[in-house]
Amino acid sequence: MDLNQYRKRVGNRFGKASMTYDESAIAQRAIARTLSKILRNYLAHHASGFPRNGLEIGCGTGLLTRHLQSLCPSAHWVLNDIQEAGKKSALSYCAEDTEFICQDAESLETDRHFQLIASASTFQWFARPDRMIERFARWQSAGDVLLFSTFLPDNLREIRQLTGIGLSYPTSGDWRRWLERDYIIHHQQEERLTLCFDTPMQVLLHLKQTGVTGTNSGVWSAGKLRSFCEAYMHFYRTSGNQVTLTYQPIYVLAERI
Repeated sequence: MDLNQYRKRVGNRFGKASMTYDESAIAQRAIARTLSKILRNYLAHHASGFPRNGLEIGCGTGLLTRHLQSLCPSAHWVLNDIQEAGKKSALSYCAEDTEFICQDAESLETDRHFQLIASASTFQWFARPDRMIERFARWQSAGDVLLFSTFLPDNLREIRQLTGIGLSYPTSGDWRRWLERDYIIHHQQEERLTLCFDTPMQVLLHLKQTGVTGTNSGVWSAGKLRSFCEAYMHFYRTSGNQVTLTYQPIYVLAERI
């Protein structure tokens, strides 16, 4: 699959999941809350009246947006997402002058300056995350802040180990190396979030309802689905007779040098 088809598929999957995303995005909602706490702590100790303007990459339905608006009520915001399905929801948390740009972030070009660039659970979709960090640095000046979460290589390990399907995630060392060219890292934190479901079919439904299956185009036969569920129960059953699904987020707050 070429890159344009890949990006279109990701956008389509998230667009279809927009109506069920907020209710089903348990891990993503917790991640947005953690990011907001990191930013709140930074603002309390490092800034006064900061920021005046900001850019949110991959706003989706507004899980992080609502926190950013609360923490930075006087800022002028630009929201970006690859699809418009969540636009109404995201903008409902924002001031009337908030801008929305429907575009793949990796093709986004601007000569504007942003004191805060923020993103939750989006950077894992970048084909060249190192180049995106360089681009963000061009949009910021000394003292400006980049705040984001993404995922590490053990993310959704159950799915990857059983199907061989999954994204290629950079390591925490990769992110540090890319960032340290232009930023001072004030906060870098790794976490494991383990969700439990009654059945493997509920795991698959959760992934579908959150759009996480954006890289999987295959249609499973009844036999393949049955084998998957049996293997999932065998390898990932808990003592309470449920099954697990693991998220491995990384949180970063960095200041432009």
